Amino acid sequence: MSKTCELCGKHPQSGNTVSHAHNVSKRIFYPNLRTIKAVVNGTSKRIKICMKCLKASAKS
Repeated sequence: MSKTCELCGKHPQSGNTVSHAHNVSKRIFYPNLRTIKAVVNGTSKRIKICMKCLKASAKS
């Protein structure tokens, strides 16, 4: 399964790990995904969403 939020489309991004001595190595930043059970088009379905979307949907 992909590591992508099904609501906003947030996906892994690449970047650098930078040490105190400024040694640089490649790394990947993954979104904070959670699997929840949601009603989509009248049927219950498991979807992966990021915590930002989960918090936004809880407020509304």
